Amino acid sequence: MAKGKPLDDYVISGILGDHIKNSYGYYESELTDARRKANEYYFGEGFGNEVEGRSQVVSTDVADTIESILPPLLRIFTASDNIVRVEPVSAEDTEIAEQATDYLNHIFNKDNDGFVTLYTMFKDALLMKNGVCKVYWDDSKKVERETYEKLSEDEFTMLLDEDGVEVLEHTEYKDEIFIKEKKKQEEKINKLPDSIELLTMQEEINKIEIPMMHDVVISRTETFGKVKIEPIPPEEFLIERQAKSLKDAKFLCHKVPTTRSELIEMGFDHDKVYNLPIENKEQYNSERSVRYKNIDDDYDRTVGDTSTEEVIVYESYIKMDMDGTGVAELRKITSAGEGGYTILDNVPVDSHPFCSITPIIVPHRFYGRSVSELVEDIQLIKSTVMRQVLDNMYLTNNNRVAVMDGQVNLDDLLTNRPGGIVRTKGAPSQVMMPLQNQTLTNQAFPLLEYLDTIKEERSGITKYNQGMDTDTLNKTASGINTILSQSQMRLELIARVFAETGVKDMFKKIFELVVKYQDKQRIIKIRNTFVPMNPMEWRNKCNVSIHVGLGTGSRDQQLGILNGILKQQVEAIKLQGSPAGPIVNLENIYNTLARIIENAGLKDVGSYFTDPKTGMANMPPPQAKEPSEFEKVSQIQTQQKAAEAQMQYENRMREIELRYQKMMLDFEAKIKELEMKYESDIDEKAIKREAMEMKGISESNKTMLDAATKQLLQPQQPQGMSVDIDVEPGSGEQ
Repeated sequence: MAKGKPLDDYVISGILGDHIKNSYGYYESELTDARRKANEYYFGEGFGNEVEGRSQVVSTDVADTIESILPPLLRIFTASDNIVRVEPVSAEDTEIAEQATDYLNHIFNKDNDGFVTLYTMFKDALLMKNGVCKVYWDDSKKVERETYEKLSEDEFTMLLDEDGVEVLEHTEYKDEIFIKEKKKQEEKINKLPDSIELLTMQEEINKIEIPMMHDVVISRTETFGKVKIEPIPPEEFLIERQAKSLKDAKFLCHKVPTTRSELIEMGFDHDKVYNLPIENKEQYNSERSVRYKNIDDDYDRTVGDTSTEEVIVYESYIKMDMDGTGVAELRKITSAGEGGYTILDNVPVDSHPFCSITPIIVPHRFYGRSVSELVEDIQLIKSTVMRQVLDNMYLTNNNRVAVMDGQVNLDDLLTNRPGGIVRTKGAPSQVMMPLQNQTLTNQAFPLLEYLDTIKEERSGITKYNQGMDTDTLNKTASGINTILSQSQMRLELIARVFAETGVKDMFKKIFELVVKYQDKQRIIKIRNTFVPMNPMEWRNKCNVSIHVGLGTGSRDQQLGILNGILKQQVEAIKLQGSPAGPIVNLENIYNTLARIIENAGLKDVGSYFTDPKTGMANMPPPQAKEPSEFEKVSQIQTQQKAAEAQMQYENRMREIELRYQKMMLDFEAKIKELEMKYESDIDEKAIKREAMEMKGISESNKTMLDAATKQLLQPQQPQGMSVDIDVEPGSGEQ
């Protein structure tokens, strides 16, 4: 079969634009309307049927339900230090799996704000069907401008040798301080009488090169490669309509406003970037407008610095046969502009960076159902009933009256005040009659309670697990436990769905990214200990599996079970007669204690119990055998001889040093005497002769000193150590 024709940018732009326009989440769609409605219900917005002068109260059932689910749900995932655990492929990989567990949790909790990430994803899922997260390797560059002044040649060279340094401005000049000092020395020499030595000194000074100084402005580019986890607003995520899951989706996209300056920093073509149209109000769809309604109602961008103007960038992951081979491959295409038709970049990739969760899975559909959908109608009905009850109470407190026309002063009647007088032209009973209003409270309050019951059945959040029922003491213990168990099962099901879908996929992507891209060892602090991490060693040796703790409702039960296991383990050790028996060992005991600490809601297990592996490694080494009396005496004698030899050595060195100092003093005295002869215009030949004699004395003394020192520093014999130094007295010795 012949190969097809490769696709050009024009065809690719058309294919990409069609995918964007036909995807879920693009501008106004049924999905957008559903999420806008969820936001409005969460924020307690009106329903659009409000009447002026009537009650406009709105029940907050959607917000109350979601905010009640979040705390226990987040506690399930964050009660322990380890959200994820890595399982080894074989027994030999156990240590690597433990390192990977610590490192993945460190990346999630420390390098990225893991709690906020989970909170955002969970809340998006509970409120707007799906919570989406983006996990990718961030190798973005940080560029800083730095200025240095008066750098020496060596300092300037060292600065240029640093990685990522580029010179922007450079000024080179001679060292002024050195020039001044050189001039001072020349002036001193010029004052001395002419001599051969003086000419030699002048020649040496002239040979000295004046060092250069440097003023430089540099740009320093630093690359910080790390895993980045970014929750995505629902309106920024696009997916093809036919997709059943992220795995089988042929088109995925992250639509995000980006400034022109940021695009230039990413390395995109300058002309393409500045020819892109700026984003407009249309890009801010209705659900985003609801989210930012109370923050900023005006999204118009003022004309000014074009570098800060925002354009819509589409980061698309699409499967297409770009090369005409007949096999579709995954491509990452970065485009911008209206509909994403302007292609900025097109590269092949191994996988997409997205993870998604939904609280209620709908089989064979990507988008599930949100908790908000379950209670939105409840909020609408409760709000309507509450409005009617309040309007009825207003009418009851301000009852309508039928009056005979012309027989009652209407101004008095309408001015309702305590003790107010209403003037009539006849008996009040004959000219006025109050109209009867039927009270609705007797029917409304049971209805509201019934609606709350339906809401509890749908969401699993009851008054009992919220701790708000004043009649709890009147319920039987078994009945309350049954209610709590049922609601807890609903929460645990949502937690398990989250764990086995988006959260598990998130950590798998983290693991794959560090193994693929982290090429350097990294030192991190774990349990108050600095540990090296090298993910390149983990390749093909570990499998990632998610571990989720149990919810608060079953913690007491779990603690009871674990305490029972601990008692059985202790009994087994007693039967074995040793903690290193075939049935139970110290590591088994530690694992049970660690689970007890985790289920108690405490994170740092190391603060309470020490891992047997770490404890054995930190134990002090066994004490050496006590030496015999003969060995003790021999050791003392050896130490004494060594001390005596050391003392002799130090005494000889002090003696030599004193002799050398005396000779140098004598030499300086002779030099001063020589200078006086210069001033007295003594014969130059005699001066030269005496100077040469003094030079010979100095060299002789230096030779003597070097020989003595060399002899002293020779290796000594271990037995019968002795130091004998014979110094031949020189001419300078007195």
